[in-house]
Amino acid sequence: MERPTGDAPDHNAPAPGDAAALEQRYAERLLDDEALRADLTDDEFAPAQAWALDRLHARVAAQPAAGAAEHELEQLVAALRAVLQALNDLVGRRLDLSSEQFAAGVEALGATLTPALYDSVAAMAAARERLRQQASALAAQKDTDDGAALVAALLAALDAPVPRGEETG
Repeated sequence: MERPTGDAPDHNAPAPGDAAALEQRYAERLLDDEALRADLTDDEFAPAQAWALDRLHARVAAQPAAGAAEHELEQLVAALRAVLQALNDLVGRRLDLSSEQFAAGVEALGATLTPALYDSVAAMAAARERLRQQASALAAQKDTDDGAALVAALLAALDAPVPRGEETG
C-alpha cells in the first residue's frame, strides 16, 4: 500500500477561490463596521485591523473544508469584533479616563477574550493574565504614549506565546 506524501492534495481543503471568498466575506464584516474604529485614528486602528485580519486569514487557511468553517468563523469574527470594540473604547477615550479607569478597561479587554481567538484555553488565560499584569503600567503611559503605541502594546499582550507545557486545554 502506497503511503500518501506531504504533497498529496487534501481533498477536504476548500478550493483556493472558495477560501478566498470565505475570508473576504468575513473580513468585510469587520471592515465595514465603523463602530469598531469610531474613536480611533487611522494610525491607531491600522495595527488592530492588521491583527484581526491576520487572525482571520490564519483560521481560514487552517480550515479543512469551507463548509465546516462557517460556525467556527462566525465565532471568531464575533470574538474579533468584541476585542476591536474594546480597543476602540479604551484607546479612543483614553484621555477622558483616569488611570484607574484605564487599568480597569485593560482588564475588561481581557474579559472579551474567548477560546475562539486562541489555539487553547491556556493561551487565552495567559493573554488575560498578561493584560492584568500590564494594566497599571499601560495606564501610567496612557497620557504620554500615542494611541498607536498603546494599541501595539495591548496587541502584543494578546499574542505573546504560551510557555512550553502550558499549551493544552
